Amino acid sequence: MSCVLCKQNNFLTVSKKDAKNNAFLKVSFCKSCGMVQQEPIPTDEEVGEYYATEYRQDYKKTYAPKLKHVLRAGNLALDRITFLQKNGIAEGKLLDVGAGGGEFTYLCGLTGFESEGVEPNVGYSDYAQNEYGVNIKTGQLSDVEGQFQVITMFHVLEHIPNPVTTFEKLWGLLIDKGYLFIEVPNIETNDASPHNIYFKAHIHYFSEATLISAASPYFELIMIENQSNLRIIFRKKSASEKLVLPSKAQVDNTNKRLQQKGWLEYIFRGRGYQKLYCRIKTIIIEAMLPKQSGLDLLQKIFDTKLK
Repeated sequence: MSCVLCKQNNFLTVSKKDAKNNAFLKVSFCKSCGMVQQEPIPTDEEVGEYYATEYRQDYKKTYAPKLKHVLRAGNLALDRITFLQKNGIAEGKLLDVGAGGGEFTYLCGLTGFESEGVEPNVGYSDYAQNEYGVNIKTGQLSDVEGQFQVITMFHVLEHIPNPVTTFEKLWGLLIDKGYLFIEVPNIETNDASPHNIYFKAHIHYFSEATLISAASPYFELIMIENQSNLRIIFRKKSASEKLVLPSKAQVDNTNKRLQQKGWLEYIFRGRGYQKLYCRIKTIIIEAMLPKQSGLDLLQKIFDTKLK
């Protein structure tokens, strides 16, 4: 198998176990460019079938969003909308790829965007259409046509077999100088439990360097937040260019970060000791949610925080 980014075959195995179920799962670090990826990478067909039917059940234990999922997604959506607004992006035709239950798409429509989405899971896309009345199609990115001023992808790119060809597709869907807002987990973070990093659903594990590299033929960097997750706003280039690989220093840094991951770093530098308290607080808040529709809850979140 060759690296999805640099096409070399120069790997170091970093894990052989799925953190979710302890099944065999080989994850490798490319010593040539720093990309971290499953080995072998599943096919587009395998991924498409899995996300259409099994993923939400495996990782959220539900076919359609529950109220607690609406609460989490609604609060996250407002945070992401605020990030866009702070960077001068507050209107235009917007496509949300991997739209989930539709909370972000719905709230974007309330804040000035002409928003729509695409979601592979039937249960979640049906929920979005029926509960919020938003335009979310059931399907994959490959099914999308048209032109957009803004495209968003939150925790989607790490699930797709080939990120470089995905950026090419996104480039073609955006108008000239259109914006792409990507969010993925940060493999270099120190606040992820060392026993909950690698699992089947994530095909790729991006650093800042590898994410920017994968986008480099088609997009220029506008803004980045580099914390637990990587949040990047890209702007479309007028013409495609040659892919720019990470530097040796960046590759060495990712390798070093992978070796440093452990319980001591997570608990102290990553403040893992705070997570139990936060988790208990979240469980209590979600358990006390009054019975209501997802739409009513989402509207209350909007009225309280952003209106």
